[in-house]
Amino acid sequence: MIYLNYAALCPTLAEAEEEVNRTLAAFRGYLYSEAGIEWYLRKVSDCRQKVGAFLHVKDSSSIAFTTNASTAHSLLLSSLTWVPGDTILTTTHENPSITKQLRALEREGVRVHAIRPTSIPSFLHTLEERLDEPGVNAVVISHVSHVDGRIFPIREVASLARARHCLVIIDGAQAVGHVPVDLNALDFDAYFFTGHKWCEGPLGTGALVARESFFTGPRYRAIDEATLDGAASRFEIGTQNIGLIAGLAKACEQRGQRGIDTEPQRTFRETARELLGGHRNCRFLEWQGPHAPGILTFRGPDDLDHGAFVKRLASEAEIIVKPFVDYPEDDAPAIRLSWSSTMEQREFQKGVMTIAQRLES
Repeated sequence: MIYLNYAALCPTLAEAEEEVNRTLAAFRGYLYSEAGIEWYLRKVSDCRQKVGAFLHVKDSSSIAFTTNASTAHSLLLSSLTWVPGDTILTTTHENPSITKQLRALEREGVRVHAIRPTSIPSFLHTLEERLDEPGVNAVVISHVSHVDGRIFPIREVASLARARHCLVIIDGAQAVGHVPVDLNALDFDAYFFTGHKWCEGPLGTGALVARESFFTGPRYRAIDEATLDGAASRFEIGTQNIGLIAGLAKACEQRGQRGIDTEPQRTFRETARELLGGHRNCRFLEWQGPHAPGILTFRGPDDLDHGAFVKRLASEAEIIVKPFVDYPEDDAPAIRLSWSSTMEQREFQKGVMTIAQRLES
């Protein structure tokens, strides 16, 4: 199998898997005895520090561990008070699980306006116009688009929104582990990500970073005032899997030690563009701005059934890619390729060349 869907799920690092098993084995000797609770809290605190070091978070107590990015987003939204007439600004390139949660608020009278990102200048211009409208309370936006890897200008977005006293909530699922992320240099209220994508951590892991401004804002309604390790820990509801938390922390530590070297992935991206670019009517989903190096998305000929094409690739050629059949609006149908910097170049080229050949047939 040639796997070109790393933006959906990356293989877990061996070091992270080993850390999961090692941590669970150690905890088994304590369980929830008094000593076990102390051990557990120390371990979680240590994991916060490792994740914080990777993301350049000064205050590691602002980090809470969750099971994935969607859960983190749900916890954040549900801890805020919304009233009819409120407006949330977002984009047409958000993950469906995030969009679904935003649309649920519409049934409560909240307006959700999704801006289509065609270019950085036009996107920022439209965003600023919308922010100046009455009733806008929050911006929910991806750091990196899961659709085609375009990197949103989140610094500028945050600056515009914060100047108007709007909450800034950022989905970093496609960014953390994929591109350099320095949260210390970014103004925001909450940032969340998942462990099983570019971090190469275990399934069932994720984290959110909630700054003091999130909890002191007028819309925050306390989940639980009693916290064990900083305000963010109130999002850690119920008993959690300390092994998985340790595995995520180990993956982040390993990714930090290896460094985020984007050059190999950029080389792969240019190779894919060259191999696919010669096909008739093959159009890439891009904008005049930065793109994450591990993603390339294209639309085939107008008469191509993209969904059926992807299924045939999997069943006949054992090549796994991601189809976008009915979303995002105006950019579907399309096919997303995504890859790891550790992929063998020969395997990558074989996969993309096979896709290009099958587009011709």
